[in-house]
Amino acid sequence: MKKKLVISFSGGRTSAYMTKMLLDSLDRSIYDIAVVFANTGKEREETLDFVHECDIRFGFDTIWIEAVINPVRGEGTRAKVVDYHSADRSGRVFEEMIKKYGIPNTSFLHCTRELKTNAITSYVRDQLGWKNYYTAIGIRSDEIDRINPKRKKLRYIYPLITMFPSTKYTVNEFWIRQEFDLRLKSYEGNCDLCYKKSDRKLLTLCREIPDRTVWWEEMEDKYSEFIPEGRTCEKTPIRFYRKNRSIKDLVNLSKLDFVMSEDESKIVIHEMQTSFIDDLDISNGCSESCEPF
Repeated sequence: MKKKLVISFSGGRTSAYMTKMLLDSLDRSIYDIAVVFANTGKEREETLDFVHECDIRFGFDTIWIEAVINPVRGEGTRAKVVDYHSADRSGRVFEEMIKKYGIPNTSFLHCTRELKTNAITSYVRDQLGWKNYYTAIGIRSDEIDRINPKRKKLRYIYPLITMFPSTKYTVNEFWIRQEFDLRLKSYEGNCDLCYKKSDRKLLTLCREIPDRTVWWEEMEDKYSEFIPEGRTCEKTPIRFYRKNRSIKDLVNLSKLDFVMSEDESKIVIHEMQTSFIDDLDISNGCSESCEPF
């Protein structure tokens, strides 16, 4: 029986790099592999374009899914298959999650849980019929503090730490040498105004792309007083951002003086131009016999 591996493709550079390394290295006679991208409805259009282009140029054969939120308490999230053209770009999927679970923030991280983790789990279980499988997560060796402490129980693997040790520099260098790239600055990220971003990144984005704040303001206007059953909260309004700040608060702060974020991928380009770096060997010494688990 083949070993089963789900590659969780987030749509970012690191995740795409990991996906290519795995697909190029693993023997398909030994492994069943499913590359899965979970669209939240708040992905940047550039992210969707990038996933689509990876499929075309690299043959990822990505399975695009979206969460299907059951409004009934106690009924779990399911998933449906979409594609590049039908994927939600309006925030509808994200809002369906908010309607049931409330506004997410750093204290309540249910957007990742429902729109990514649970949706992928449901798809693999219900539509692929897999039970005992591993999930590859795109965390680099310079992000080792981000690995899940329950990784063994969850059967998570981190190929860019264990199989192909890689840093942000490694990943950026790889993409600089390709004919296409994710057309986002390093601080922009896939979710346009994710509350997990640093204040500096959020304020930079509020200043650079103010039109993207509209949706987040609408969600706070509609759901900031909503406390779903089972969620304990000291007070309302509930907002997305740290210290219970609203998107309006961030917009106002972005109009003041602050040090804006830099695009770190450009820094790598400059370093490459000023140093004679040998061509990147994307195999990193890993042969087809190398195994992640």
